[in-house]
Amino acid sequence: MKKIFILFLFTNILTAQISNVVRNKDSYTQEVFPYKGVRAIQIDEVSSVGNEDNVFIFSKIEKNAIPDKMYFQRFTKTNGKWVVKSILEVNHNGIISAWGSRKAFWDCNKDKSIDGLFIYGLYDADFKQQSVHLIFSQKDQFYTIESSLSDDFKTDKFSDNFKSLDAESKKQVLEYWNKLDKKDK
Repeated sequence: MKKIFILFLFTNILTAQISNVVRNKDSYTQEVFPYKGVRAIQIDEVSSVGNEDNVFIFSKIEKNAIPDKMYFQRFTKTNGKWVVKSILEVNHNGIISAWGSRKAFWDCNKDKSIDGLFIYGLYDADFKQQSVHLIFSQKDQFYTIESSLSDDFKTDKFSDNFKSLDAESKKQVLEYWNKLDKKDK
């Protein structure tokens, strides 16, 4: 029994642990996290315990601006400071909405760096959905998939760099995407 417990303990130490920190979003100031928009709409602080600290921020421009603009940024703590590792800008003549409850964090390729997956949708001015989009963040790269209501979400469009993803990451991202209810009801 003692050997099993020690083996179990050792196995848990070797397994990468992911922690998701929840704080009031007002504590993420632009002085510490210089995000591009004027208002943060979704913030996720996710760490690979003992390896890497990350903050993912969706921010937008002023409310009711046309066209709408949203930024997605990945910050990683480097030498005690938060550094922007990657940024994605989305512009749309209607409304851009982050699907805050649709996200996932893991280490797909076992490199001890957090991989993040996020979903957002594009809507017309009457908030009728036009498309759904996936952002996969790995290190300093973003990979995207999108699908449109115009063909009832039957055709997927991938970013040019998606084919360069390792097989395990691609498999896990596609499993998530294929199970996602793409229609915002």
